Amino acid sequence: MSAGEAILNLLFPPKCAFCGALMEEPADGLCPACRSSLPYPSGKGELRTVGGFPCAVALRYEAMVRQGVHALKFHDHPQRARVFARYLAQAAAEQFPGGFDTVTFVPVSLWRNYRRGYDQAQLLAEEAAKLWGVSAVPVLRKIRNNRPQSTVKTSAERRANVLDAYTVPHPELAKGRRFLLIDDVLTTGSTMAACARCLMDAGAESVVCAVLAGAEK
Repeated sequence: MSAGEAILNLLFPPKCAFCGALMEEPADGLCPACRSSLPYPSGKGELRTVGGFPCAVALRYEAMVRQGVHALKFHDHPQRARVFARYLAQAAAEQFPGGFDTVTFVPVSLWRNYRRGYDQAQLLAEEAAKLWGVSAVPVLRKIRNNRPQSTVKTSAERRANVLDAYTVPHPELAKGRRFLLIDDVLTTGSTMAACARCLMDAGAESVVCAVLAGAEK
């Protein structure tokens, strides 16, 4: 560790990306308790289907994973995306080897991006893409500031809530590409499916999806 890093750690002690516990050794960004008990799906990754599109799920959305995602999305901890992206990238690489050539993400609205200061799915996509030596490409745009999906109860209501909420303003960016579409959490899959369909309607060759965490089916 350099002298500069030591001073930063003294002033801003490193915390676990998932539970937020202080750590003496930052290592991989996880405390020993979280490292030993992360809620992986069956095996190390799970493949689900959302609206006919395959989706790799890295972790179950429970316990410390939910805590970490909330910190990323609602409590101004964008740096945690760097740690989370490793798990997302691993799940995508295991499920879709050679299955995509372009990385993109499910965008938040301009209003929410302004209020939050960043787009959490974009951060995850950018960090995951770095691990493959490529760049994440912003292709989708959210054009309707609908209610947060977490506040909508039924699957039918969730599908209606994202209807016509997304578009591809520059179809030439989608035409002929095989996309990996990234988001933070998968619940019913309505948002991911709506975005994947937008990409296909804009001329994409194929779309596969990946999320950090998936709620119980």
